[in-house]
Amino acid sequence: MNPMEEWDEVAYCGLFCGNCIIRKGAIKRLAANLMEQVDRPEFRKLAQGLPKLKPEVFAALKKYEDACRFLAALGHLDCETSCRKGGGTTGCRVRECCQAKQLDGCWQCADFESCRTLRWLQPVHADAHIRNLRAISDLGMNKFLAGDKLW
Repeated sequence: MNPMEEWDEVAYCGLFCGNCIIRKGAIKRLAANLMEQVDRPEFRKLAQGLPKLKPEVFAALKKYEDACRFLAALGHLDCETSCRKGGGTTGCRVRECCQAKQLDGCWQCADFESCRTLRWLQPVHADAHIRNLRAISDLGMNKFLAGDKLW
């Protein structure tokens, strides 16, 4: 990636979209391919019958409908472009805040360490975004991009 492409991969919150597992698209593609195979009448019949024939191996197939809902949920893991280019979560409060304050990202805000808006990222990212923001703030963007970038 050239430096400009890498810059575009840095989300407003500091996460590096280029390392995002959702962005890479493999999970969505694999889930869709698997759903195509298991959402057929002949497989549905197998899923109903196999637990009766060999319950010690196929008991989980009793939850066939749950598995289909799980695969359908994985199909919603879709993000084709970086946050900075309009991808990511629709209505992202972090992006909206940065844009309203005319900031390139949270690293330009003195309050990012204690920001309530950034807290919604913790369940998925723990403190990765804060660590990236500190690195960008301390080192500058070029040095950050040359080093480890967390998603």
